Amino acid sequence: MSVRLKIVLSYLILILIFIGLGTYVIYSERHIATQMALLDKQFDQTALGGTELDKAEDLVKDLLSARLTLHKMLLDEPNAYDEFQKSRTLFDRHYDELVAVYETYVAAASEGADARLPEIEANRSELMAIAEGHQHFHEEAMTVASLVNEGNFDQAKTLLNEDLEIELTKLSGQVVDFEETVEEQMEQANATFDEALHTVEQRVARLRLISITLISLSIFIAVGLSAWIGKLITDPVNALSLTAESIEQGAYELKRLPPLTERQDEFGVLARVFHRMANEIHTREQNLKEQIQQLYIKIDRKKKDQQVAEITETDFFQSLEAKASQYRQRATRSNSKS
Repeated sequence: MSVRLKIVLSYLILILIFIGLGTYVIYSERHIATQMALLDKQFDQTALGGTELDKAEDLVKDLLSARLTLHKMLLDEPNAYDEFQKSRTLFDRHYDELVAVYETYVAAASEGADARLPEIEANRSELMAIAEGHQHFHEEAMTVASLVNEGNFDQAKTLLNEDLEIELTKLSGQVVDFEETVEEQMEQANATFDEALHTVEQRVARLRLISITLISLSIFIAVGLSAWIGKLITDPVNALSLTAESIEQGAYELKRLPPLTERQDEFGVLARVFHRMANEIHTREQNLKEQIQQLYIKIDRKKKDQQVAEITETDFFQSLEAKASQYRQRATRSNSKS
């Protein structure tokens, strides 16, 4: 495998790791965003439940006010009838507001696919019963008011104590029961909200942990790949440069090349060519040295011959040679006479 392909594959692996990390982070963020949207809806539902309780409490106050105004009418206090009508108007307004909040609560539960939707819709019957009870109570109260206006205080008092008090107590009980039902549903909603919030917090913590782990792993892999790529390139270059320096110095240390020649990439090809070239240079250098040595020998021999010729051609040497010839002749004569 070529060095270029190795580098490309290394960076491709690194890119795939970062793509996987980014995909996981994006998916987790979207999931958390979805959970947060559900939390917002659940929070809004909880707020609506609190509003329901407030409106139901207003109904209880309106009923208490109606009871007081009825007793004031029996006492023939001024403006008692107007206060009674005002309490009825307030009750109707607060009841309409309660129904509007309830319908909004049901719509929010339907959009959020709330599992408690059947229980929430069951509250509608309680609201209708409250409306019917209040209508009946108002009719009885108007009868009491008519009796008071006619001066039949004893009959009005009897009707108030025997019928209206019972109706009022029953109606108040219905409102209180509705409050208790809403409180129970709010407790369930709060528990569901807390559970969902805990789930989101766990998801965020897990996302943070996994992100830190994946980022650390990606950095570790990136550093490892960088070191590996550096080693993949720098080690052969250093080996070739050191070998080139040894050749330049005439040492011809080629021990670093054999491991490189076994590689099947560009550096392996370069190392094999470099090794063959170094051997050829070394062989040629040795041959050149031998030729130079032989040339030096020839030159020395020629110089010696020239020096001998120069010596023999001098007058002094010829005179010595003549004298030596004479001495040899004399010696020969002496030997022949004896």
